[in-house]
Amino acid sequence: MRKITNPFSHAADNGAYNCFGCSPANEHGLHLEFWEDGDELVAKWQPQNEYEGWIGVLHGGIQATLMDEAAAWLVFVKMKTSGVTSFLNVSYSKPVHISKGEITIRARLMAIEKHIASIECILQDGDGRACAKAEAGYFCFPEKIARAKYNYPGADAFTPE
Repeated sequence: MRKITNPFSHAADNGAYNCFGCSPANEHGLHLEFWEDGDELVAKWQPQNEYEGWIGVLHGGIQATLMDEAAAWLVFVKMKTSGVTSFLNVSYSKPVHISKGEITIRARLMAIEKHIASIECILQDGDGRACAKAEAGYFCFPEKIARAKYNYPGADAFTPE
């Protein structure tokens, strides 16, 4: 697996970047980091009690956020542009018990039609069981527009060698 660099993190110091999913400076955020693993983008995240819904179980909204964020980073790295969520269809099959430890989120591109990327996300609990799945639809901007209007730094910024 190859570590993905967060090219936005320098903007967190002056408060210009406060993403709930991936900003290292958001004190309430998830602080997600990503790795590239073949066709997949992977995040690992340690759940904490402040993110529970039912007692000891990770809140479903947080699960959806984790998968949505992984889909966004897949667009950055694999699609080489930026985009916005058009839809997110989540299916919860098993509870995610916080006590089981580190969660793994995997995202991969399934298809692209016009400007909509269809991305499959799987959330696994600390035992490696798939507990939730999502199909994310991302509207992807042409790279020129992503750079000019949406602060996309270019694909090379995520994987400097």
